[in-house]
Amino acid sequence: MLNKLYSHVEKALPPKRYQHTLGVIKVAVSLAKQYGINEHRAEIAALLHDVSKCMSLEELRSYIDCDETLKYYGNMGELLHGFAGSVYAKQELGIYDEDILSAIKYHTIGRRGMTTLEKIIYISDAIEPNRNYPNVNFIREKAKTCINDAILFEVDRKLKYLLKIDATIHPNTVDMRNCILGELKNKGSKSYE
Repeated sequence: MLNKLYSHVEKALPPKRYQHTLGVIKVAVSLAKQYGINEHRAEIAALLHDVSKCMSLEELRSYIDCDETLKYYGNMGELLHGFAGSVYAKQELGIYDEDILSAIKYHTIGRRGMTTLEKIIYISDAIEPNRNYPNVNFIREKAKTCINDAILFEVDRKLKYLLKIDATIHPNTVDMRNCILGELKNKGSKSYE
């Protein structure tokens, strides 16, 4: 089954996007091992995280319109690919593991109370080897020791950028940041302060 999924994704994505996906897989499997998460599940979630990335807006909406819980996300533009991808993975590829589907769904905007697998896919997407932005190496190192710290640094970077370009910020991203900040404070982490 895994070979069929790889073949499907390689056909669905342009070469550069497929290389990004392979980078996400590499990081996700490594982090799964680090945090005691099933590596096979992390590999599948990473492989499929961008499966619908190259779909048209109409195609993305057609997938989320099949799911009543996703309809209110209809005006998110490109960010719909995570939501549509989770529906696509279930309907077209036979993936029924809810944690994998949720990791695909929330890999761009996050959510409050993310599972460790969701966190791994979220941060792997941001720090895979082909990514190049200020402090990415610092965030990569943080991910190896405290995934919450890594996500917090990454999301703060992302929020600054979105504010700079006057983009809409999805409330899930703010909720995720606040939730992770609370988790770190409850554990007494000083690394972010």
